[in-house]
Amino acid sequence: MSCTQRERRAVGLDAHPDVFTAAILAGSDARAAQIVTVSASLPLSQLEDWFTQHTTPDDQIALEASGNSFDLQRRLVAIGRNAQVLESRRAGQITKAYCAHDKGDAIKIARIWLSGLAHVVWTPDETTQLRRDLLHRYRRAVTDDTRCRNRVRSFLSDRSVRLPAGTRLTRPYAQADILQLPRWKPEQCELLQGLFEDMNHAHARRTELRRTIARQVANDPALRILLRLFGVREILAFTVGAIVGDIRRFRTAKQLVAYIGLNPRVAESGTSAANGPLAHHGRKDLRSMLIEASHALLKYDNPLYRWGLRLKIRKGHNVAVAAVARKLTVAIWYLLNGMFTPLQEINTTLRVKIRKLAVALGLPALRQMGYTTSKDFQEKLSKQLLTSAA
Repeated sequence: MSCTQRERRAVGLDAHPDVFTAAILAGSDARAAQIVTVSASLPLSQLEDWFTQHTTPDDQIALEASGNSFDLQRRLVAIGRNAQVLESRRAGQITKAYCAHDKGDAIKIARIWLSGLAHVVWTPDETTQLRRDLLHRYRRAVTDDTRCRNRVRSFLSDRSVRLPAGTRLTRPYAQADILQLPRWKPEQCELLQGLFEDMNHAHARRTELRRTIARQVANDPALRILLRLFGVREILAFTVGAIVGDIRRFRTAKQLVAYIGLNPRVAESGTSAANGPLAHHGRKDLRSMLIEASHALLKYDNPLYRWGLRLKIRKGHNVAVAAVARKLTVAIWYLLNGMFTPLQEINTTLRVKIRKLAVALGLPALRQMGYTTSKDFQEKLSKQLLTSAA
């Protein structure tokens, strides 16, 4: 039997939070593969025992990306099994709409792997997974905070109360001034107090999570070095670390650009070829933050401003923003790979970033990290950035 026709064994795993279904297929390709065995609705606590008994280290185990896929993949690797997580979008395209059940899904996943058409998803390490969980919680906190603020503003707007410019609703004095307006009835004051309590709780949670993110950036040299880039502050630096993870899995900067989804769509047919808008695939969470940073970069003087402005005049604003975001992504790839020149001085922009990072941390957190004052933190962080070598 030739090497290309050698029989292979693939195990499809369809898992839920409490049970799993596994199907073992053997064959040279997806069509010829025969079902060896199928075990359905087993308790998830028996995962290691079942795979130790029914599979070998040479078997390929495939899971469709879902909520607990990465955790199960790590558990299987820990017992010496070769497990991969497949992209859920591609796997979801291959199904029978009239017949959906766990056994069929497990068999389908195994056949997808044997077909060779599966896209394998990188499994994040524990640190990256924790960062992703933290980032997800922070984004939810930002949404909750914004929603609560809008509820207060809507309540006031519906009653023709216009706030002075620059009013910060989270400040106690601003809330006191609003509650003291003579127009409110007792019931309205009670409603306002409830809205303020919800808003203060959401804002406190957002501030707490941002402090945790700032601490991660301040303590990690790989994230800290990203602050050198114009348009990158602690939230974007942390998002890069959480989404990208190990930069070594991207051999070139172009691969990182494609992973984020900042590469233009390519349309080729016959003798014609053209580049279109962004393909809108990849990591939307990181792409949106890079686009937001690019909008800011096109508003004030920086190394990318003049280049982006010339492109904006020729191609339009949206094209220029996407192009600046791509250049920013390429710079991130080089920095994370250690290919940069040491800083000669801390410019004004970087000094402001360091000061805002200190504010985000707060004095109690700075003291827990071993710094006496905010100035002490800023000076030591500046020195660390200056002494970073390629």
